[in-house]
Amino acid sequence: MLVKLCSCFYYFIVKFNPVKMVSMEKLISGPGKAMCVAAFYFTCSLSMNFLNKAVVSSYNFNYPFFIMACQMVVTVIFLDLFRVLKIIKLPAYSLKEGVEFLPCSLSFALHSTLSLIALHGMNIPMYGAIKRCTPLVNLVLSVLVLKKPFPSALLTSSVGLITMGVFVASLGDLQFEAHAYTMGTFSVFAQAGYLTLVQKSSEVNHRSTVEMLHVNSFNTLPIFLTMSMVLGEPADIGQSVSIAEPGFTWVFGLLILSGCILTYAQFLCAAVCSALTTSMISVAKSVIQTVLGFFTFGGVQFHPLNITGLVMNILGGVIYTYVRQFEKRQQNAKRLSKFVENGISSPELKHKRNSKTTLISYEEDEKHRTV
Repeated sequence: MLVKLCSCFYYFIVKFNPVKMVSMEKLISGPGKAMCVAAFYFTCSLSMNFLNKAVVSSYNFNYPFFIMACQMVVTVIFLDLFRVLKIIKLPAYSLKEGVEFLPCSLSFALHSTLSLIALHGMNIPMYGAIKRCTPLVNLVLSVLVLKKPFPSALLTSSVGLITMGVFVASLGDLQFEAHAYTMGTFSVFAQAGYLTLVQKSSEVNHRSTVEMLHVNSFNTLPIFLTMSMVLGEPADIGQSVSIAEPGFTWVFGLLILSGCILTYAQFLCAAVCSALTTSMISVAKSVIQTVLGFFTFGGVQFHPLNITGLVMNILGGVIYTYVRQFEKRQQNAKRLSKFVENGISSPELKHKRNSKTTLISYEEDEKHRTV
């Protein structure tokens, strides 16, 4: 199994060239950067569900903490290998960096743990509905933690509409279990917390996505390994017949690599776009899954409240996207008008963009970015 898994990793390096993934932040520039990053995260997140279903359901390999530990191990090995070979510029892990990033890592691990507990007591569609409350928490944290100005009324209304849709949909859940919903709610706060801290680490401490991914993998690896051993997952895996089934090794290897890429994409989206936008993308993915669940794999029952809540989620997402694009165009227009009023010519403008003064001005603008 180990040989096949290593062969799968080697194929990934040759075929997909992870160095290109690492350099994505530098390769993509201009106004389309945020859109490309958001699309990248959305695609990774949606694709990951099919691999999870293949491994957990088709092969009956339901050992989540072991899977997460494997993802952290692979991330550490690959990034340190690229660092030693000087393929990427990455500082070695230090205890100081680990402690500084520890709150984010703990939130990341807590989210994974609480999510698994919540899933034991509620169906997947309703769990997805609860997770759509994350944008509201991110909205509050952007003001309290990131010290951003309070967003516009339209933007706040769109997030509020999504949250109201969640409560409406939950009323249609006939299998309501208070403990599961409580754990699901706590997982929402944990996810919003680590996304916000990733954004803060990027803006304030100027850490790259790869650096944050590297430190987070080191910090969370002992946690996932401990949880896996406490639950007896290694012993159960040793007795499992799934690992001997044809094709399991390749699918499992692909799941591990895709999980690493998904974590990178999520951190990248939180750093480039914002924590709120990242959680809104997760809402869009959840809505698509719920709609597909009505017609495909089951688990989603037709109920007037479910449909009403879903429509409110979709409408809130559409309003949010429109408002974000409208506000961005307004900000660009104001900046352009300032340059025109000052009578700056194109060569001077280009020089000013590259100057230290403009960099400071840009960082000041980032501080006032609401989402």
